[in-house]
Amino acid sequence: MTEPLPSEPLKDFLNTIRAGEVRTGAVISVEDQEVLVELEGFSGPGKAMGRIPRGDVTRKAIGHPAEAVSVGQRLTFEVIAVDWRLECVWASASACEDPALRAFLLGLRCGATHQGQVQSVHNFGVFVNLDGEPADQCTGFIRGPELSWRRIDHPEDAVAAGQRVVGEIIDVDTRRGQVQLSLKALHEDPLVPFADQAGLVTTGRVTKLIPFGAFVRITDGVEGLVHNAEFRAEPVEHPGQIVSEGDEITVRIVEVDLVRRRLTLSARNLPQPRMRHNS
Repeated sequence: MTEPLPSEPLKDFLNTIRAGEVRTGAVISVEDQEVLVELEGFSGPGKAMGRIPRGDVTRKAIGHPAEAVSVGQRLTFEVIAVDWRLECVWASASACEDPALRAFLLGLRCGATHQGQVQSVHNFGVFVNLDGEPADQCTGFIRGPELSWRRIDHPEDAVAAGQRVVGEIIDVDTRRGQVQLSLKALHEDPLVPFADQAGLVTTGRVTKLIPFGAFVRITDGVEGLVHNAEFRAEPVEHPGQIVSEGDEITVRIVEVDLVRRRLTLSARNLPQPRMRHNS
């Protein structure tokens, strides 16, 4: 069934609104999960409504939106999207609650580099105090996979609190007041030089055993999988029958997949003078 279209005046008004722009409005309702506002600037019949999800009311920790806003209060917010089905806009007040921080964030661009000092290191990523940001704001964040081309067990294997870092800006989020950085983006993917090296025989060190094979590092930041069937002709139930973590073995590059960043290796029919045989 086709959804009814908004009235022509409201439709015309909504057509003037773009995601990312700043609007104002008065709070008309505070609910558990959202705050409703009446957008200023609409002169037609009815109301132009804005909906602010609970998570976009403020960046402060609150138990209920009523702790941050009240009915009748005038808010400034960033438009997230125009919702034609509900005839409203989705908005974020948190994106505008700190004008100095917002101005700083809008002055950044994706692809540029930025420096800062690591504030804290967690298992899910790293927070960075960015140079030039408003005082006492922590707006930089580096996800674990963006720290290094190397496989690391914990972000602290790549950086430490207090360390100076330079990263490439990969996202600017005004709603969360956060800049996502990538340290590895400033370095060439070490897998690229192996793109046309299928058939190359080289040596590597076993870094991890899994039930169906073993990961082998052939150079810093480049690891490939040797499947159980690629150790020797006879069946192998577990790579631990053949190798141990830390063993240096000889492997042949079978396939290089740059898109999925996968390297397939084989150790079959290759001399293994340093391979430990447990079976």
